[in-house]
Amino acid sequence: RLNIAERKKVERANEALIEDLNAFAHTVAHDLKNPLARVIGFVDLLSDDRVELSEEDVETGFQAIIRGAYKMNDIIDELLLFAKIRSVDIEVNSLNMDSIVGEAIERLNDSIQSQQAEVILPTSWPAVFGYASWVEEIWVNYLSNGLKYGGQPPRLELGADIQEDNMVRFWINDNGPGLSPKDLDRLFTKFSRLEQHSDIEGSGLGLSIVQRIVTKLGGEVGIESKLGQGSTFSFTLPQAR
Repeated sequence: RLNIAERKKVERANEALIEDLNAFAHTVAHDLKNPLARVIGFVDLLSDDRVELSEEDVETGFQAIIRGAYKMNDIIDELLLFAKIRSVDIEVNSLNMDSIVGEAIERLNDSIQSQQAEVILPTSWPAVFGYASWVEEIWVNYLSNGLKYGGQPPRLELGADIQEDNMVRFWINDNGPGLSPKDLDRLFTKFSRLEQHSDIEGSGLGLSIVQRIVTKLGGEVGIESKLGQGSTFSFTLPQAR
């Protein structure tokens, strides 16, 4: 038999599981629906013999289908990662942050180039403990966020500060319009989207993934922002001595 403390622990675990299941259902229903609808729409259009399309229209349709397929694949990858973080056991190691950030930038290189974004890096990084592939996901999410919501063109500056509690605070500052107090309260919660940017697509999982990763690695996430002054997103990891 379980005692009261153990029973409450099981109940909390079940509540967390139900919350995640509801979150997954929400994502599948809302975020897969839009790209899937576009793919179906263009497939129907391209296969309709009654509609005469120019070569340019056909090419536009195929490109839209390809983008939609990649978008759905990205959402599924995010869902799998989000589900994996809580249950998997990982071994932390001293990280080569320069290499990790470089990999994250390389993954986003097409967006960086197309938006003519400026990415400013420090000359060196403090040594920390973590799990390399997960920390790369943190940077990919933060950089993607800066590219979406930053200025025109985006200017993203990355850096790190050693804190007195033997933690290192990593941060990324953008030149975007900044966030209102209401938007700040909604960040790092599942599936939240900023009302002022409702036209920008996203799975709503990005910052939730960041928070879950950072918490699993023993750190904390943070955000500082003022309207008209850009935003600074941060996370902490244990310092490696």
